[in-house]
Amino acid sequence: MPEAQFAHFRFDPVAHKLGEGPLSEVYKARDTVLDRTVALKILRNNAEIDPKADKRFEREARHASRISHPNITTVYEYGKADNTPYIAMEFLEGRTLDKLLKQQSLGYEEGLRVAVQVADALKELHHDGLIHRDLKPANVMVLPDGTAKLLDFGIVRAKNELGITQEGMLVGTVLYMSPEQVRGSELDARSDVFAFGSVFYHALTGALPFPGRSFPEVCMAILDGKPRRPSEVRMGFPAKIEDFLLRCLDPDPERRFPHAEAVHKALLGIVEGNTAVASNASAAISGRVLLPPVTCGGPNPHACGLIAGSMRKGLAAELARIKGVDVDLLDGHALPEGKPFDYVLRLELSAGGHTGQLELFLEKLDKKGGTRTPRLEVMARDHVEYTGTDDFDLEAGLVRGAVRVVKKRLTEIALTPVETARRDTEASRNHARHAHETLHKGTTKHLLAAISSFRRAIDADEFCAIAYAGLAEAMARKYLYWDGDPAFLDEARENAARALALDPDCAEAHTSLGFAWQVSGHLTDAQREYQLAIQLDNDEWLAHRLLGALRARAGNFKNAAGLLMRATVLKPTHIGSYDHLYGVYQRLNRYEEALETADRGIAAAKAHLARVVDNQEARLHLAMLLARIGLADEARDQVERAREVAPKDGYTSFHSACVCAILGDLPEALDLLGKAQERGFYIQSELGRNQDLDVLRGMKEYQRLVG
Repeated sequence: MPEAQFAHFRFDPVAHKLGEGPLSEVYKARDTVLDRTVALKILRNNAEIDPKADKRFEREARHASRISHPNITTVYEYGKADNTPYIAMEFLEGRTLDKLLKQQSLGYEEGLRVAVQVADALKELHHDGLIHRDLKPANVMVLPDGTAKLLDFGIVRAKNELGITQEGMLVGTVLYMSPEQVRGSELDARSDVFAFGSVFYHALTGALPFPGRSFPEVCMAILDGKPRRPSEVRMGFPAKIEDFLLRCLDPDPERRFPHAEAVHKALLGIVEGNTAVASNASAAISGRVLLPPVTCGGPNPHACGLIAGSMRKGLAAELARIKGVDVDLLDGHALPEGKPFDYVLRLELSAGGHTGQLELFLEKLDKKGGTRTPRLEVMARDHVEYTGTDDFDLEAGLVRGAVRVVKKRLTEIALTPVETARRDTEASRNHARHAHETLHKGTTKHLLAAISSFRRAIDADEFCAIAYAGLAEAMARKYLYWDGDPAFLDEARENAARALALDPDCAEAHTSLGFAWQVSGHLTDAQREYQLAIQLDNDEWLAHRLLGALRARAGNFKNAAGLLMRATVLKPTHIGSYDHLYGVYQRLNRYEEALETADRGIAAAKAHLARVVDNQEARLHLAMLLARIGLADEARDQVERAREVAPKDGYTSFHSACVCAILGDLPEALDLLGKAQERGFYIQSELGRNQDLDVLRGMKEYQRLVG
């Protein structure tokens, strides 16, 4: 069919139709004036059956165009062509929430991520005095980058607006309506809150809160106001999310959240509460610091002199609060003879008009020179600047800044090994490379062997940054393999920091630090470190692999695809990258590429296993790919071989359980999860977010493992 011309838009009426409603049709169209793609909504010609449809259409455009928000679709223009009204809107490529829910309920993490964005959009509407009145899954679009967009303002009303729809008339989609909307009563923001609760009850449980076989039955269920508790629908449903949803769905508007801003705030509290508490490990700082008098400079030495003495005392008192640090104030600039110390901190201050600049010189004692004739090495020079409201505020601000930089420098020094006479850099790097290859074979046995090799690398050269970086990753894995003991995360972060003290451009150290943040639940910090690693070295395959997986979990499938594809190119023997990429292509509806990725991963795994029989990572992810494309018998064969290789390994038991869950072998999957837990694998880190295990969530045996 040839393209149609409507106003200054061109589109194919059949191929480009995006959707239709009772009174309008929506097309993907080209704006020939501004040369951009739009979603063109056109009022039907037969809209005269509703004499006020034209007014309602204009009102939709007016309300939507008032709002600029990243989670609300943008309206470009409203107009008429041949007396037919139209709205040109932002064209969005993605899938509506109702289409996603036809496949499965959302994982808690993804569901909360979408809910926070929709709540933020509703908050903007409510701030602007508007009520959506038709919130439903079909009006929430999820884009490939994870962004959620609120759509369709066809029946939005402003507070105190004279209604196009008469009082007592039912408008909207009944499945998600509030009781007051079903009754045709006057509505406020709390009606949207109820609909929000209904939508995300459905999204997170997979069931409607008020089901019914007919329109009247649904209406009666809503008016009855007794939805099943989410935990009765989906076993293991988090209590905080359940309480939140039930408050949204309270039949009494007075007991609901008053508006979307309160909803958004409550959701953010739940999201933050789901994040594990970090263990902020730092190196053990120790030493005695000498603090000579402050040297005054600049154009106003008098102003400097007024605060120099008290500032030095304040700085000494704050530094002495750092565990392991002692501070002595010197009467002059000469160093004492025979008195033990480790550092000298010299200060140069310039001040005037409540503004001060402080230069700090941290010097370290060379212990080889003895204490009678001390030799000092300048370790760091830093600059602190502050403008205060008065002299007291200026002094306090300079002290705070100085404490921060001195503590940072002392930490860096503590992390840097002392120079030794023997350094075999080639042997050290060989040990580190071998350790990395061993580490990624997967099992506990491989982990312990890798840790031993990393330590041999450090013994050969205490300045080998990649050895410390690898040891950091190994310790983060040890956290997973040894019952989630946080002490191993402390070791991981300390080793990563030591690697960065030796080599600030060590990409592997940032990857390892990101992994430690990730397994402890700090996903924002993890993504930051992975991005830094990639910026430093675009060939750092593990950063691409881990960041791609995190972006996929966040719903940013488009970005995840590029990262994971890069990981498969950089490290074709790591089969987990293919498995994640397969899932991302599935979510992007790129099914042919998904199957091609599975085929490439299966071929790569088989070729690699022909050379390296004991690589459990390759074998178990091969089994997952086989299971995902329906080759059940081959998948089971690979699981059986993996269990023969390492019958008592927790990593093997856990990933074998995932394969069994994909295949629908549920009793065996539960049995293997129990074995993984008995063998020390920290399954709690995965049970809440691994979607391969979703099929088990309603089973009591699974709940015992979660608890």
